[in-house]
Amino acid sequence: MSGDETFEAAHAEAEIERLNRTAKSVVWKAPNGESFSMQIPPTVYPPREDTDFLASVLTPQRLPPKTRWLEIGCGSGALSLYAARLGCRVSACDINPLAVACTRAHFSQNGLSAEIYEGGPGPRTDGRSAQWGGDQTYDVVVWNTPYLAADALSNGVLGPMEEAALTDTDHVGLFARVAQLIATTSLLSDHGIAYLTVSSKGVGQAACETAWSNGVAARCIANTSFEDGEQLSVVAMWRPYVGAPVLHRPTAASTNDDVVDLIGATGATVRADVQTTGRGRRGRSWLSFSGAFMGSWLLHSGRGWPHATRDQLRVGAALVRLIRAMSGRSEQDVCLKWPNDLYLRSSDGVLKKAAGLLFEAVSQGEAHHVILGLGLNIETGGEHHTSLRDVGLSTSSADFHPVLHAMVASLFQQVAHLPQTMSSGDVEAEVLNGVSLLGPLIYRNKSAFVQGVESSGSLMIEGVDEPVDEPDDVTWLGL
Repeated sequence: MSGDETFEAAHAEAEIERLNRTAKSVVWKAPNGESFSMQIPPTVYPPREDTDFLASVLTPQRLPPKTRWLEIGCGSGALSLYAARLGCRVSACDINPLAVACTRAHFSQNGLSAEIYEGGPGPRTDGRSAQWGGDQTYDVVVWNTPYLAADALSNGVLGPMEEAALTDTDHVGLFARVAQLIATTSLLSDHGIAYLTVSSKGVGQAACETAWSNGVAARCIANTSFEDGEQLSVVAMWRPYVGAPVLHRPTAASTNDDVVDLIGATGATVRADVQTTGRGRRGRSWLSFSGAFMGSWLLHSGRGWPHATRDQLRVGAALVRLIRAMSGRSEQDVCLKWPNDLYLRSSDGVLKKAAGLLFEAVSQGEAHHVILGLGLNIETGGEHHTSLRDVGLSTSSADFHPVLHAMVASLFQQVAHLPQTMSSGDVEAEVLNGVSLLGPLIYRNKSAFVQGVESSGSLMIEGVDEPVDEPDDVTWLGL
């Protein structure tokens, strides 16, 4: 059925016919080797390849005994059964009442206990989250999310219950709604993690950026592809740097200096409305405009953390992706200028600088502190600068701070049992895109063909033996 089609007697009869189909017998093998025998009623989602894929990342290390677990859209209950066997305290929910009954039956026949609720998050208010998630917070939330766009079944391929299991709800999307719940409610415990599958047929590659835009840290931790070209990913989401100070100063000499005063509070961040002596690379003054975001993060405090140009590129590439996702602009309009500047296409059609970032290392005795400073024009630019407003983003420094905080945590926060991931290929692709839009480059008075990015973040230039790591050695003719 389509979302606009009236549910009439013929549809009801067709759905009754579906419900009268024979249940299927399924044996599902969990990652720990245990097999679960299941009877899957019609319209209930059975264990499939995507179930196995999500299960593969739910290792015993990520699910220690007594973990408070919630599975949204539990279907047959396979993942929740596995979690219960590992000693988790299981809750689960599904909007399909047959799935609720199916999961309860499977728990009973395996001698396991769980709280199984009917309902789930969606675009309309249907009681508090306690209705479908219980009145508690969770250490792990899991959802194999519906992977088809809201309008994918407009020609009426499935019945209402099956359609609800496979399709998203509306243009906002269930992934974004879960991110909003994590950001604004106590669904997750302070150090809890949500694991959601996303498909290239749905939110796909913009999943992390969608989470960041809601103030939630997110990191893609696994990928798999199918023969038809569909790619599934598991995205881990958490609340960024819980307990670290998030401070606002009306005026500051330098937010980099201020954040160092918070030694030991890894992830602490300071934002200022006015920065009187902000500094850029090589001690140059940091130019900013009214309403701009000016902030810093303490990323490391302790014994050495060797940061390199690669870290600047990771931040720059992530910021490029974030702004593209939030603005709907293309690679032609939002790009990275190696190694630390963001360029946006302004209203006059010209690419201009909108942001710059700087890593700074400060040593005090044996302690070593690494600070990230970031300046971003929000409302206005100048003759040679532009702002987020020029690409259609209407926000404020205060509102964008939690978005950037989530992005930074996604890149650098050490989270137990989560890999530190950002594809080097993604970073290199953003550098090369910037070269194609802002170049050509001149190095040592000769045209420079950039072949790629070295592991430290330096440019690899054809015919040059040593990687180029000094930005002042390169001239950008397009600028």
